[in-house]
Amino acid sequence: MIKKLDGEVSTRIAAGEVIERPASVAKELLENSLDAGSGNISIYVEQGGKTSFVIEDDGAGIAFAELPLAIERYATSKISTLDDLESIATLGYRGEALASVAAVSRLEIRSRERGSDKGGVIRCEGGTITLHAENPCKQGTRIQVDDLFFNLPARRKFLKTGSAELRRIVQIVNDYALIKPGVSFRLFSDGRKILEHQGMGSIDEALSERWGEEAKKYFARTTGGQNCVSLWWNPIPDSRRVSVTIFVNGRRIQDNAIRAAICSGDAAAYGEWLVVVEMPPEDVDVNIHPTKQEVRFRRSQEIFKLVYDAAQNIFARRFSVERGVSFEPPSGQREFEIKDSQQPVFFDRTNSLFSQTPWKPAFPEKSRVASPAPETVFIPAEKTASAEPSYDKRYIGQTAQGFLLFDFPEGLAIVDPHAAHERILFEDICRAFSDHISTQELAVPLAIPSALLPEVKINEKELERLGFCVKDVDLTGVPVLRGKGHTAPIEMLRSALRGIETENDPAKRDREVWWRLARLACRDAVKLGRRMEREEAEELMKRLDSCSSPYTCPHGRPTVFIVDNKKLEEWFER
Repeated sequence: MIKKLDGEVSTRIAAGEVIERPASVAKELLENSLDAGSGNISIYVEQGGKTSFVIEDDGAGIAFAELPLAIERYATSKISTLDDLESIATLGYRGEALASVAAVSRLEIRSRERGSDKGGVIRCEGGTITLHAENPCKQGTRIQVDDLFFNLPARRKFLKTGSAELRRIVQIVNDYALIKPGVSFRLFSDGRKILEHQGMGSIDEALSERWGEEAKKYFARTTGGQNCVSLWWNPIPDSRRVSVTIFVNGRRIQDNAIRAAICSGDAAAYGEWLVVVEMPPEDVDVNIHPTKQEVRFRRSQEIFKLVYDAAQNIFARRFSVERGVSFEPPSGQREFEIKDSQQPVFFDRTNSLFSQTPWKPAFPEKSRVASPAPETVFIPAEKTASAEPSYDKRYIGQTAQGFLLFDFPEGLAIVDPHAAHERILFEDICRAFSDHISTQELAVPLAIPSALLPEVKINEKELERLGFCVKDVDLTGVPVLRGKGHTAPIEMLRSALRGIETENDPAKRDREVWWRLARLACRDAVKLGRRMEREEAEELMKRLDSCSSPYTCPHGRPTVFIVDNKKLEEWFER
C-alpha cells in the first residue's frame, strides 16, 4: 500500500542527501559565510566535527526576526523567482543547508545583522526549535553544530575516525583559501590551531603559501568567447596521483570532463592542479545535485577544449623546453606491471628471434635520449691489482646506449645501471630505517607550507617517531637517509605524509613511508648513458648481487636481462 511518508522521515532523508559527513557541514556553512561577504572566518572542531563544529564569520549577519526562517527548508535570501535559477551567481541558493544541518544535529545560531544594534540566538534539536530570543552578540554569525547524526545512528556509525574527518575539512578550507585569497581562514581542532590563511593578495600568492615557495609551479590561461580557463600545476616529485581542484565561478566542484582534459595528453599529469573556470552564470547549470558539487555546462566541448589547450601549453613548456623530451609514462598508466620479482628475466624465442617472455612493458616505451652525465654519484671500490673480478660474473663492456654486459655462468647478462643503482640505494635506505632511525638537524629551519601544517599537526607524534623534528611551523630535522644528502627536506616530509595517508594499517604504515622516502632518494641513481669504468661496473654488480631483490628496481622495472646459454646455442645452431 502506498502512503505518504511522515514529515520527520522525509526531512531526514532529504537532509541525508545534503549532509553526508562533517565535511559537508563545513562546505555548506563556509559557502554561506562567503556569500555573506565575510573577511574573517574561524572554524572550531572537536573529534573531526563529529562531536562539535563551530563556524564564526564577520559577514552581513541574519536579522533577529528571520532566524526561524533560516532553518526552514527552501527559505533563502539568494534567489526569489524562477528566472533567478537561470543565472545563479552565489554559492548557496537552494535554502536546504541550514535546514538539513538542523534536522540531524543540535544546532545553535547567534547572529547580528550589519547595521543593527541587537542580535539574536536560536536553538533547535532535530529540527525542532527550542529557543528564539534576543541576545547581545558581535556583528556576523556564529553557528554551532553539536552531535551530528545523533538521531541517525545508522549514518553516524559510518563516519571515519576524527583525524580522517578532520582531513576532509582541512581540504575544503585549503581549497577555498585559494579561490578567496582576500579572506582570512583559521581552523582549530580540539583546542589547537592547525591551519591559518591570512588574506593573500592573489591566487598565485595563496598557491605559493600552500605548495611552498620551493615548489616548481606552472601556469597557463586560455580564453574563448566569454569563457576563461586558468590552470596551475605543481608536479610533485615521487607522486603517481593526479589531484585536481576545480572552481567554476568560485564554486568548488567535481567534473570528470575537466579532469579528463588534463589527463588525456601525451605527458603524465602527476601532481596537484588548480583549475579556475570563469564564464557567464547563464551558461552553467548548478542545480543538478543537492550537494551542488556537480554542474552542467551549456557548451561542454568548448570548456574541455580550453582546459585541454591550457594543459598542453603547460606540458610543452615543462617537457619540451625545460627537459627537451618527456620520459614520463602515458597518463593514467602504471610504469610497469612487475613488482619486486625474485626471479631473473630470461629472453626466450618463439617465432621471432628477439621476442621477450614472460616480461613485457605495460606500454610501449618512448624513445630515450641519453643525457650528459651528472655529477658522479656511484663510488666504486678501491682498485685492486687484478682487473678480473673475484667471482663468477665477468664484466664484458658497455653498449653505446649505456647498458652493461656481463658474462654470467648461466648466460649473457644485460644490466640497466640506473635501475640497478636504484635497487642498491633503496635497500641501503630501507636497512637504515629498519636498524635505527636517526635525525639530522637542519642548519637552517625550513618553513612548512601552510597546506602541510594541518597534516603535520595531526600526525605529529608519528612523524617524530619516523625521525622528523617540527617546532611550531618550521621543519628543523629530518631522518637520515644513509649515504644520500640530495633529497629536499620538504619533499621528504611530503612523501612521509603521503605514506601515512595511504596506509591505514599502523602495522604496515612504516614500510609504506620507508618505501616512499627510499624511492625519493633513488632519483640520485647513476643515469643511463654515463660511461662507467670497469671497476665501477664490477662494484655495481657486486652490490646488486648482495641485494635481497636484485632483479627489479623499486619501481618494478627489471635491472637485468639474461640470455640463457642454451638459447644462445640454439640461435647459433650449436
